Amino acid sequence: MRFISVPLHERAVLLKNGVPIRALAPGRHFIWGRGYTDIRFDIGNVVFDAMPEVRAVLPASWWTELSLATHERAIVRVDGRPFAWLGPGVHRLFVIDPSVAVEVLSTEGPVPALTAELRRVLPPKEILEVKVQPHERGIVAIEGRIERVLDPGRYAFWSPTETPVEVTMVDVRRQEIAVVGQELMTRDKVTLRLTLTAEIRVVDPVVATSSVASVRDAVYLAVQLAARGLVGAMTLDELLEGRDIVASKLTSDVSEAITAYGVELFAVGIKDVVLPGEMKALMNRVIEAEKEAAANVILRREETAATRQLANTAKLMADNPVLMRMRELETLKEIAGQLKDVRLVVGADKLDGLMGYSRMLLAKDE
Repeated sequence: MRFISVPLHERAVLLKNGVPIRALAPGRHFIWGRGYTDIRFDIGNVVFDAMPEVRAVLPASWWTELSLATHERAIVRVDGRPFAWLGPGVHRLFVIDPSVAVEVLSTEGPVPALTAELRRVLPPKEILEVKVQPHERGIVAIEGRIERVLDPGRYAFWSPTETPVEVTMVDVRRQEIAVVGQELMTRDKVTLRLTLTAEIRVVDPVVATSSVASVRDAVYLAVQLAARGLVGAMTLDELLEGRDIVASKLTSDVSEAITAYGVELFAVGIKDVVLPGEMKALMNRVIEAEKEAAANVILRREETAATRQLANTAKLMADNPVLMRMRELETLKEIAGQLKDVRLVVGADKLDGLMGYSRMLLAKDE
């Protein structure tokens, strides 16, 4: 005699010589004879697998069989909480617990609400979750076909193995591209190094992702080619004197070239113009000579103005002797104020006139 105890959370199948003969419910069972063994099932796991011979002796009220097509999925819930996720194929479940429920879903329909409990049982590649930031747009592609453009927000998509979903994020903010250290030659055979900047923004995410592999690389090449063509047609003096005109022309040329990339160009600017060392020294000498010549012109102009003023003053005094005499007396007065003794020698014929002027000056001071 053999005793077999089956706990409440288990079910068992009795085998004689390896062949299933009957199911055992919870409790204590007495078995007579030899060659008996048993298989145990934990009904708390809900989903189970067993050979057909074993399933044949299980009571129909204990379990159920669920068949899911390729486009179907199922959520097994216990007490209303997600317990297991089932993919396509045949599944067997214990339904002894009345709280066990099955929800069948279609991958052609909406995605279920992704709660924290559901995420714990969800396979990582079954559903694709994406979050599109305010400065981004999302390009949804299924089997290589672009389906839609996502605005900022949170999204979830069925992404089964047979039809995976891919979402590419595209930054639609204004971006600055630096075209650094371009070795260019002007029309007058001067080699220089040019650094440019281009400010762009993606306006059509679908075109930007499908027309070129990299928008930044495409814009970089367009700026580079436009700069080579424009600088090669200008002299060094034209380039240095018309940087704003050059930048405007580059903006126009590059904008036409990148229109097909779904990109908007705001401006192309010239950041740095680096000349060779000998050219720098030569230009410094030219600038120094120009400044020196300008300084000489200003100096001669001031000397001419001063001479003209002296000539006008001399003519005025020549036409008015009294003014000349008063200027002499004022000069004597200034000299007298700085000396201790002043001796003035005049002829007798000039004394009366001098005394008259002196009285006039004294009256003026009083």
